[in-house]
Amino acid sequence: MWIFWLGSILILLLLIVLFVILNSKIKFRLKAKKENRDELIQLDVTLLFGLVSLHYEIPAMGFADLKQGLWVESDRSDNFTAGPSAAGENSINKDKVKHWMQQLREMVTATEGFKKWLINTLQRISFVQFDWSTNVALRDAAHTATLTGALWAVKSTIVGWLSYHIKLRRRPKLFVVPLFGTSPTFSTELVCMAEISFGYAVYAGLILIYRVLKVKGGLKIWRRLLTGSKPQ
Repeated sequence: MWIFWLGSILILLLLIVLFVILNSKIKFRLKAKKENRDELIQLDVTLLFGLVSLHYEIPAMGFADLKQGLWVESDRSDNFTAGPSAAGENSINKDKVKHWMQQLREMVTATEGFKKWLINTLQRISFVQFDWSTNVALRDAAHTATLTGALWAVKSTIVGWLSYHIKLRRRPKLFVVPLFGTSPTFSTELVCMAEISFGYAVYAGLILIYRVLKVKGGLKIWRRLLTGSKPQ
């Protein structure tokens, strides 16, 4: 009899732990900052109550030339692998962008209803913070005012798109500050935090796999794209 009760208690504890895990949040924090020629991009992802975390950082980037495009320094670290953080420098040029677009098209064609799946997943993401401030100054005051209006339009358009596809739990804080009587200046800082239920993320992953399996050769295409192998 005691074995029965012990087993029941263990099963109950297991169900409670599973329920807590599935109701936990995957949290994303993005910070992007640029001031004249200096820039910084940081992305932090935490899940399972902080037991697993991933940090990705771009401390510097710049334009090399028309052929090489942008050069980007990156650094990645996490707390769930024993190895050291990975750092390196990559270039982003026209050919690489075309390659990424081609990969995206292959993913879409290899997944039944990919757009519908993506929209449904985005609607489950909640923004808990969205702060975006910009200071700008040009030599001419009229040009500064014109650029200020254009930046307001760009920010409003982006926030409008986000509010249509993603839940905004807090009103975004947007600032565009024109600076008059100073040397040409441009600085901007974006801080946003978003989260999604761990349980729904698992569900969305399973639905994605199901949609991929419904397309002939879809799983093979995704495996090739994720591993970076060449098509046969």
